[in-house]
Amino acid sequence: MYSFFLFVNRTSGGNRAGVYLQLQAETIKFNLKNPCTLDIVDLFDKVSLSQGIQKLKTAQGMKRAVVCGGDGTVMWVVEELVKAGIDLQNCPIGILPFGTGNDFSRVLGWGPDTSGDLGQCLSNLKGQINDWMDATVEDFDIWEVNIVAYENGYFQKIQKTNDGFQKQQIQQKQIKKKMCNYFSFGVDARIGYGFDKKRTSSAFCNKIVYCCEGFKKMFLSNPTTNQVLQSMEIIADDQVESIKVDNQHVKEVLFKTQANQHKYTLKNNPVTLLCVNIPSYSGGAGAIWQNSIGQVGIKQSDNQLIQDQFKPQIFGDGLIEFVSFNTIVGMANERFLHGQAQRVAQGKGPFLFRFKETIQGQLNVNQYFQVDGEYYHVVNPSHITIYHSKEIPQGKIKVLVKKNFRIS
Repeated sequence: MYSFFLFVNRTSGGNRAGVYLQLQAETIKFNLKNPCTLDIVDLFDKVSLSQGIQKLKTAQGMKRAVVCGGDGTVMWVVEELVKAGIDLQNCPIGILPFGTGNDFSRVLGWGPDTSGDLGQCLSNLKGQINDWMDATVEDFDIWEVNIVAYENGYFQKIQKTNDGFQKQQIQQKQIKKKMCNYFSFGVDARIGYGFDKKRTSSAFCNKIVYCCEGFKKMFLSNPTTNQVLQSMEIIADDQVESIKVDNQHVKEVLFKTQANQHKYTLKNNPVTLLCVNIPSYSGGAGAIWQNSIGQVGIKQSDNQLIQDQFKPQIFGDGLIEFVSFNTIVGMANERFLHGQAQRVAQGKGPFLFRFKETIQGQLNVNQYFQVDGEYYHVVNPSHITIYHSKEIPQGKIKVLVKKNFRIS
């Protein structure tokens, strides 16, 4: 007996996802290829959310949590299930994609979008449920990103208010976020931050707005990675949430940005450093890691060639990958002309990025970063750590992959 729980973000897809809430039924029973039940949970209704999670927690047999929304909704649901103490090893996560990018859905074989048409006599919905029953179950790594600012630093985020989208300061020195897809800092996050200010209720219009923001940023002065970043290191597990990480807790220095400070340095002064857990980025720029085979973004001080000995990317293997982009144009072209990125690192971490305290000629160090498409501006960042989520056993969840889909 299958028990499906559909967690609906009614605002996703320009409010199209809300069509599933129109069924107005607490539990629907289906007699398909296997008997099953479907419970529909409204994420914005506290009573519905609480009752749905409690019912999922006590459900018997094969239970599945399906997210009806975008990439951000996936981590929202995962965090709610973790908070409720639900064993995610026995409750795989599926997806009905209604967001803007839908990268999580793309890499699991469910496509870039859903029509929202339930079909006559719920025929389309029944087809979706049959697909969920046929799906294979795979491991999927969940990471934690911990960003710390200096004492004189702060964070800003675009928040929706009665007057539209406004820039607001966050009154804390540390932000910690779970990540399933990707994390980056640099010009791509600055583009996304600008996009958040002008976000619309239309997924199509949002893509146009994002392209316009990218075009605008090409003509602005953007700090490069080498200007703001000091080093990338691997640290001890017990230091991942520390406000300050001392050198004695560093296991290995992967690179520094100044050539005279370490054997390995970052090549070509990139505009963005991107951490990818999946082979899709920013709405379908696919297989970035695979397409950059042989292109290493680190160089030795003696200019000896560094061989590409990295492994293929698998989203449940306990490893995570880092690439760099040298130009905004290169990032934009990756969708059409593959191989614009360079491989920087791969491993299980924990990873530490240290930032410079000052930039010559500037009062503050300004940087932009994003976690799964959620954008922030940080003034005077101290460091960032990336590590397997400690709240989730082994840092992994189970996910539903569409039958016969080839994971690239």
